[in-house]
Amino acid sequence: MSVMYSALGEMSEGELRRIIAHRPDVAYPTPPSLAALATRLALPGSIARVLRTLTAAEIAVLEVLGDYGAELEPVALERVDLPVDLPRCAARLRDRALIVGPDDALRLAPGALSALPPGWRILDPAPEGLAEVLAGLGQRERSVLETLASAGSIGTSRAAAPDADPELPVPRLISRGLLVRVNSQTVRLPRPVREALRGGTPRSYPLSPRPAGEAVEPSLVSSSSAAAGLDAVRQVRGVITRLIGAPIALLKDGSLGVRATAALGKELGFDPALAVTVAESAGLIGRGDIDAADCLAATREGLAWLDAPLYQQWAVVLCGWFASPWRTELDRKLLSEEMRAPEIRWERRGVVTQLREGPLDREDLGANLHHFAPLMASGLSYALIDKVVEEGHAIGALAHDMVSPPARALLDGADIAAATREMVPAEVDYVIAQADMTILAPGPLAPEVATTLEAFADLESPGIASLYRVTDASIKRALDAGRTAEELQAWLERHCAGEVPQAMRFAITDAARHHGALRAGAAMSYLRSRDEALLAAAASEVEGLRVIAPTVAVSDASVSQLVAQLRAAGFHPAAEDASGATLNTHEDPLLVAPTPSSLPKERAVDEAQLDRVVATLRSTSADEGAGEGEGEEGFFATLQSAARSRRHVTIGYVDKDGRGRLMTVLPLTVGAGRLDALDEATDRVVRVELPRITRVVVA
Repeated sequence: MSVMYSALGEMSEGELRRIIAHRPDVAYPTPPSLAALATRLALPGSIARVLRTLTAAEIAVLEVLGDYGAELEPVALERVDLPVDLPRCAARLRDRALIVGPDDALRLAPGALSALPPGWRILDPAPEGLAEVLAGLGQRERSVLETLASAGSIGTSRAAAPDADPELPVPRLISRGLLVRVNSQTVRLPRPVREALRGGTPRSYPLSPRPAGEAVEPSLVSSSSAAAGLDAVRQVRGVITRLIGAPIALLKDGSLGVRATAALGKELGFDPALAVTVAESAGLIGRGDIDAADCLAATREGLAWLDAPLYQQWAVVLCGWFASPWRTELDRKLLSEEMRAPEIRWERRGVVTQLREGPLDREDLGANLHHFAPLMASGLSYALIDKVVEEGHAIGALAHDMVSPPARALLDGADIAAATREMVPAEVDYVIAQADMTILAPGPLAPEVATTLEAFADLESPGIASLYRVTDASIKRALDAGRTAEELQAWLERHCAGEVPQAMRFAITDAARHHGALRAGAAMSYLRSRDEALLAAAASEVEGLRVIAPTVAVSDASVSQLVAQLRAAGFHPAAEDASGATLNTHEDPLLVAPTPSSLPKERAVDEAQLDRVVATLRSTSADEGAGEGEGEEGFFATLQSAARSRRHVTIGYVDKDGRGRLMTVLPLTVGAGRLDALDEATDRVVRVELPRITRVVVA
């Protein structure tokens, strides 16, 4: 800590402002002194957050400086021999308070390397044919590797010496590149080998990015993303409309069962996973209690969304996708806890960001993710990356492997609705009915027009210009929903450009002629029909329906329940009032409260807070925190630094008999409350509990 405190005291106001801007978590609440700021900058959580903003090149520079002992003493930048832009890397690391000092005397910030994942070495290469080499190992050699993999990747052995018997397991592993010789008594397990032993794919972290491919014409990106986005809107609208009609029961764990998901997909005509997860994260649908059952249902926000203009609907769908915590590439039940992973929001954003400058193929996209965001990419599977790209194209965030204007606006924190407004063509309120029983929508339909059209016609070809087909089943669906033939005919007259084909008129009239042959009313309810045989058939199928006259039957069920039972039995009744007029038996939709997810946002410090922090720090007296000097970094950090840089230390400790001891050792691993170190005087590994250590001095 004394290193950081001293460095902060020598910094200019501009340098302090840059550090606070890049480390916003240390600015809240305002640190009262430089000592407090130094303490916050060394917190593991804060360091872990800023490390995720570094590129592979910058982490590699940190690693090399650590190898030269920059955690314990100054190291010149020129000693770092890497094919990277060293001045730029050093500037970015200074701005994040991960290194301090001039280029000829750099020190690593306390805890900078400790916050990296255990055994992390970004520069470790993977031996050629690693999988085949591992498969051909003998039992003794594999046992050595597995022991090191489970023990911190560092081990000691006399066989590590260059002149050791080459037939021993350790020298053979070193010759094959499966172990790295640290010194004549110490070996290290490379990161790629450890990853392969754990069943993963060894990762490669390029020190420079790959260039993007040739950019696609912006107008083509806009038109393609708009077409995909409007189709995504249609799918979300279909899910909400279906849930308004009938919520879907969930399993006990709150997930949507496999059968329910398959049935929903069959009914809607598309895989509902993306539409359901996006709508749920946007708050358009939700999970809640309906009639003492846990159900997936629409929300009031979903009803309002149905009436919004198309460009607003698309903007909400895009925000819902970026905010979605659901991993749809996993073969799990929809909306189950196994699918939920809030960190996917950052990973999704990271994948999309890599396509801002131009298209990248799968290999180049993966390489650039491992360069620009190595810590994030280390946990990404290629299946997840592929799924993000696939969903991005389906939702209109990507097109031709490039970022669409609305997604770019969202990444930049701009007005996404303004971007979608410019891209969505003007809504149309007319259609073209054709003799082959299809209806052409020449452009995006106004929401109310689309709702009515989708009620009696099935989408056959989606897009900005869409094609619908009218069938006997689709007409009956509209009639079952309470619409009449007269209403459908009148709608076609109002919204069709040109004449309505006679075949379409006849199909609607013919379906209506058979629809409603059974008439339901209140008795609790009654059922009447001029067709005595039809009435008798209905009475035989529906429990509780009693025939009281050749053309009349009664039931103890309500009218809506009786109509539902008859439809479930395959009949097509119509409800009527006392005067015989047709009624819409659909009740008000059953709604649940929304549980929307939030968009991932980088924390930032505004100028006013920057001014307050700097003013407070500058007003601190010169001797503030002066008592916090030697030893403030703690034994743990010093021992970790010595282990990484392979520096000897002299430790004072209390043995089991309570007597004080001094010993000069080479630290190997520090963790789990203990120090494992090589005592070269006795050529053995000693273990000391950290609470017993009273002093640590770098030899």
